[in-house]
Amino acid sequence: MMKSPLEDLRAFWFVISVGLALTVMIFVVLVYQIFWPKIITYPWKEEEEEQVNQTVIFAASYNPPHHGHVRILEYLSRRFAKVIAVVGFNPDKEYLVKPEQRAELLRDMLKSTTATNVKVEVVEGYIWRYAKLVGATRFIRGIRSWEKDGYDERALQILNTWGPLLLGPVFPIKTIYIQGDPKYNHISSTLIRDICCTSTCDDNSFDKNKEDSLSKLVPTDVAHKVAKLYQIKK
Repeated sequence: MMKSPLEDLRAFWFVISVGLALTVMIFVVLVYQIFWPKIITYPWKEEEEEQVNQTVIFAASYNPPHHGHVRILEYLSRRFAKVIAVVGFNPDKEYLVKPEQRAELLRDMLKSTTATNVKVEVVEGYIWRYAKLVGATRFIRGIRSWEKDGYDERALQILNTWGPLLLGPVFPIKTIYIQGDPKYNHISSTLIRDICCTSTCDDNSFDKNKEDSLSKLVPTDVAHKVAKLYQIKK
């Protein structure tokens, strides 16, 4: 029996209605995640959590990596089955220290930790594309607090949310924010670069005072390597 035009019209509008409802639902979920993000506050309640069988990505420039990065990666390695520390970079931009060198620094820093399930990778361009490729389920972003870093992080999250939808088109990966250990809140990659860039040493010597200063910001066994990579000779 052939359907009447009225039945076809009803079926058409039913499909349209379902599509619109799903679109609105997805939009609401994405907006909610942007304006009311999940934040893991410090102190981390590690004793109450079991390891989750998921792959997560902790992306940053790591320019250079430091104690704050390592501390978060140690926690994530206990919280998730697989953690990928992504050194992101813009191929059109020139860097004093290449991304591969920064990745090697981070690998050296992690050697003395228990974070054996952390993999360090260098990724060019959109990190969400790489995340989809490796099956990552979460992005992790480190913050001092939402009050201090929330404005910049929200702008980045908007890009990470709508970029995949418009360019993928794929559903965006959820971002979780983790508040860093306040013990290391004073440390930043910019501070480390500022300490290193005033060096006047040659290839066979190094300012011992600068190395001592860096040892408070990065693991002691890599402080000299960090200083040599980031020094600007005068």
